[in-house]
Amino acid sequence: MLAFGLVWDKADGDNTFESSEAGFKLTKPAEWQFLPAHTVAQNLALPRMRDKELEKVIRSRPSIPFLVLARFPEPYEGLNPSVQVSLKTQGELLGQGASALLQHVVERLKGTFSDFAFVEEVTETTVDSLPAARMIAKYTVIDSQGKDLKALARMWIVPRGDYMLTISMYGPQDGPNTSQKEFQQIFQSIKLTKQR
Repeated sequence: MLAFGLVWDKADGDNTFESSEAGFKLTKPAEWQFLPAHTVAQNLALPRMRDKELEKVIRSRPSIPFLVLARFPEPYEGLNPSVQVSLKTQGELLGQGASALLQHVVERLKGTFSDFAFVEEVTETTVDSLPAARMIAKYTVIDSQGKDLKALARMWIVPRGDYMLTISMYGPQDGPNTSQKEFQQIFQSIKLTKQR
């Protein structure tokens, strides 16, 4: 099961994805999979929602990034370690910087996940030498069978002109599939076009 929020544009070669439109390039571990949008929408894990009608709407129209890759093929029982990348407009936050953009996302997450807790709070950093902000948090999602899954989320936001690039890495909080080494390898492979 893929964590909340979700794909793909094109892959060059077996393990490298590149989008000139997004100014983004990434190389995945050989055993991981690029996932198409229909697979992501079908296997989406969500926050536990009291409003089942709203949950149905979200499942039918998930937010789809331009790239998702996962450790295991879907469907997968449990929380499938995954990386999701999207490009969205900054809207009214234009020019406020990466930390303000990420803090805005965090406030939405806090409103969605009742057990949201920081592992590392929002801090300034870089992604491929460009200014960015990052955070790590944990919270509970629910799979399509109603099972609670404890997720660890790592997120970076990189301002790109009028847009922001969001890189999210999700996996279980503990156990054999935390995939910390693989997430680090994927992050280090990211290359960004310097201008957008």
